[in-house]
Amino acid sequence: MKILVGRIRVRLFAAHSLKEKRKTLKSLMKKISRHHGASVREIAAQDLHQIVELGFSVTVLTETEARNMIYDIEQTIWNNIESEGELILYETECVLPGLDEDRMI
Repeated sequence: MKILVGRIRVRLFAAHSLKEKRKTLKSLMKKISRHHGASVREIAAQDLHQIVELGFSVTVLTETEARNMIYDIEQTIWNNIESEGELILYETECVLPGLDEDRMI
């Protein structure tokens, strides 16, 4: 088992208020979560109306599944923001969770 974690930063050209940003933000978060089973949160830039920064995580079994998931999530982002903005950062890392003997149940 591996955990795929990522950070996404999007610039929204059409957002002129936090309300407009929130509409796009909620839509993007919902699509990533629903289509890919990922946990998604806004992690930064909450007060900037043209920048969205999200963090996500999802559990995968293999590195192949992780690579496919990275590609699929990126496609979901592009499909969701194609006319509204640009993807300016997309970082991912696949980590193997460590278990301490003291914390094992």
